[in-house]
Amino acid sequence: MTIPQNTDRLLAAFARVRATAESYMNERDEAELGWTEEAVTAVAVHKGAPAIKVVEFNRQQEGRGVGADYLWWWLDHTSDECFGMLVQAKRLHRRGDSWQVDIRHRNGSQYRDLLATADQFQVPALYGVYTGGLVFREALLCSHRASPDCVRCRRMAISMITAYQLSSFVSPVDTAELVLTEAVPLEDLVDPSLPAGVVWDLNLSKLGPGDLRDFLVKDQHGPREVAKRIFSSVAKHRRGAFAAALAERTILADEPIFENLPSDTGHFPGPYFPHILRGLRVRPPSYVVDVQVGRPAPLDLVDRLAGVVVVTL
Repeated sequence: MTIPQNTDRLLAAFARVRATAESYMNERDEAELGWTEEAVTAVAVHKGAPAIKVVEFNRQQEGRGVGADYLWWWLDHTSDECFGMLVQAKRLHRRGDSWQVDIRHRNGSQYRDLLATADQFQVPALYGVYTGGLVFREALLCSHRASPDCVRCRRMAISMITAYQLSSFVSPVDTAELVLTEAVPLEDLVDPSLPAGVVWDLNLSKLGPGDLRDFLVKDQHGPREVAKRIFSSVAKHRRGAFAAALAERTILADEPIFENLPSDTGHFPGPYFPHILRGLRVRPPSYVVDVQVGRPAPLDLVDRLAGVVVVTL
């Protein structure tokens, strides 16, 4: 893949990650060898350097081992503001004529563990879903049919979706449908030509003037824009539920940018405003500085994660 010279540096870094993943998945599928999400992560995640810093914890350090869970922190180069999120890698499968994404492992305990780990670090839980390269997804492509010029078809190879939009009680076929219709391509999170715009959340009319309403309706930048794009997907999913929105508030700790948030749960595992926006902080945790300068990561990270990804916006 050739990346245009005038492409934003960070967007180009994420394009390299995706292009590497695409190439690996295509080669494996052409040889009928298949691929795993852990293997794709291993060959692609470092391709974003130096714009994207990745610190991996090896198996000896990990102790228990948690597969492909990475804690991501998006930093603002002009301030201390940041946004954190926990990402577990999954993949799209094809079983006969159906597409599937299975998050029901160990009777749903893996899904619950993901939410519990996200609670520990006070960040939202997401899935990074590898949907395959053009070889694997040929039947899913748009009318351009495997054209390398179709940006949408290429970018969806790595798609991000929150755990709140999915459920371990839903069938793998229905989960795949949600991923294919609601997930956000990783590159879209940093593409300046695709701003989140106004988020028409069900609670918007109940919010008085203030920073939270401004966040939802006005243009954002840096970590706030990344958080807004992810929140926008959850808010859109929430609009499809019929439960009434709630006016009660939830108070957050750990220096969030927004401390007082609506406690509306919809059909989610918990209140979705706090779950997503607790990752938006006035300053990064100390361990983010540690991993940036090469100091050993704290044991609570090493014991629970495959690594940390730091992105400066």
